[in-house]
Amino acid sequence: MYSEVVRPFAVAVLALLVSCTASRQLAQLGREGADVGVSIPAVCETEDKAKEEKSEEAILENTSGNDREPFIMNALKDPETGEMVASDVIDASKVVARFRNVAERNGRVTIEFDITVPSSMVSSKWQLRLFPAAGVLDETFSLDPILVTGSRYRSRQIRGYERYREFISSIIRDSSGFVMQKPLEIFLERNYPRVYAMKNDTSFVSDLEAEDIFGVTQKEVLDHYTRHGLVKRNRRREEKSGIMLEKLTGGLKGRIRLDTVISSGTEVCYRYVQTLDSRPGLRKIPVWLSGGVYEDGELVYGIPGRNAIDFYVSSLSSLADSAVRYRSVIVERSVYGYVNAMLDFGKGSALLDTLSGSNVTELARMRAGMESMLGNSDYEADSVVVTASCSLEGSYAYNSSLAERRAAAVVKILSEGSGGECTKILRQACRPENWERFFAVIEDDPSVSEESRTLIRSLPYKERPDSSEKVLQGLPEYRYLKEKVYPGLRTVRLDFYMHRKGMVKDTLCTSEIDSAYMRGVAALRNLDYSRAVELLGSYRDYNAALAYLSSGYDAKALEIIASLKHVPARVLYLKAIALSRLGMEEEASEVFEKCIVMDPSMLHRGRLDPEIQKFTLKH
Repeated sequence: MYSEVVRPFAVAVLALLVSCTASRQLAQLGREGADVGVSIPAVCETEDKAKEEKSEEAILENTSGNDREPFIMNALKDPETGEMVASDVIDASKVVARFRNVAERNGRVTIEFDITVPSSMVSSKWQLRLFPAAGVLDETFSLDPILVTGSRYRSRQIRGYERYREFISSIIRDSSGFVMQKPLEIFLERNYPRVYAMKNDTSFVSDLEAEDIFGVTQKEVLDHYTRHGLVKRNRRREEKSGIMLEKLTGGLKGRIRLDTVISSGTEVCYRYVQTLDSRPGLRKIPVWLSGGVYEDGELVYGIPGRNAIDFYVSSLSSLADSAVRYRSVIVERSVYGYVNAMLDFGKGSALLDTLSGSNVTELARMRAGMESMLGNSDYEADSVVVTASCSLEGSYAYNSSLAERRAAAVVKILSEGSGGECTKILRQACRPENWERFFAVIEDDPSVSEESRTLIRSLPYKERPDSSEKVLQGLPEYRYLKEKVYPGLRTVRLDFYMHRKGMVKDTLCTSEIDSAYMRGVAALRNLDYSRAVELLGSYRDYNAALAYLSSGYDAKALEIIASLKHVPARVLYLKAIALSRLGMEEEASEVFEKCIVMDPSMLHRGRLDPEIQKFTLKH
């Protein structure tokens, strides 16, 4: 009996003591301005990259105005001499790296840092929520949060999850739960015996059949016996489910990188590794922390977030040679171009309706082609030949005359349209029957059988065009050919014959910017390595080797480097990287030594790339 009375009292006293301890601990955090540490992993810390942080107790003198107060040290007796000697404990300095060089590889950058939570921020009643963030150019990326949860906080959180599950289970999922079943069954039994019989009989009864003499439908009956208040309450609970999760559990939504439970008074150190997509021009990635200490889901202490670190990004793309590359081009004196049009002449006629829709469009396209070709100040027009063609229908002699008349009609229209300026250079020609175009069209036409196609190929159309056309009339596809293929043979073609102004020789060798190569260099700088390999691979030069190396094709890059005749320091540097990646460390070291002899500034570059960094330690 005594123990049953004492136990609740002891629990209450213990809870009070814990509460007081947490309050004192919280007050101490505020006085000290306690913060969470963010630092580069100690394995790569060096004195020239670190910042020393010493405690105030390590200061030996305290100056106040012009007076210097004495500093009294501890004294111990030397066991051998018996003399009193000064003795004190000097606090060790903590060396914390604030930045590191990281390498971009295949468009990705991996950053690695330590998050250290001091023991003063850890309590069984608290939850520490940490939100790391990284800056990439003008964007800020929130990384997965970290939770350090006290054991008592977690116990309350688990009870909150149980209460939330109870809340969720109270939401009615089955709509039949909203209906007053018993009164509804009584009503159906009295007024809808056939419907009520469906309780044990699955025979179909339509809604119209279920109407009684008063015109009441099943839907109206169901609505009458529905608990509408219950429906509204259920809807409110569904809307509040997200809010209740936060309220009852005090937790976070989404992915969490670390969620650890600590009893109390323990320092926590977590190694955070994150891979980010790189961007063109990315040189620096700052990383910082925000967050706070929570008790019962409420923020009780905000983390200052004073400790930030920086990662400086080195990319192989920065080694690209941006010098403009030229290529040799053979320029012909004579320049040629053409425009093909489908004008709708009347059947067997050379008359052209210039106001019909299709003719207006085609004539406008022909005039635009003439303006484009003849309006170029670099060229001088020799002639523009207008060639009209007819279909295969009719005799060859008649089609020849018709084609000449149609060409003359088009020459007249174009000449009048230019105000007579093009009259001197316009020439007319004819192609009586356009057999070449006919063969090209039927070659891939699925409506023409292979047997007919073979027969057409064997026709002697050049020597005997009329007899060849008669053979076509005997084919089973002739109607299709006449209606669908023949109209496309009635064409008018403009051939432009020009020459370059001021050019006497027939050919001239000149240089112009190699646009494809420069697009490849741009892709390399923009970290689009697959595109860079596609554009630069065939050139087999320095940038091609760099593109292959950036894409991970180390052996291919080494092969190209071996074929280069001119080998400056940068080429040797790429060779050292390729050799290092391929496991030939000794050769890579020798090549890098030659590289820095040729260009000492490459030593600093070597400290940025992990493949070369190990070779720089002896310098």
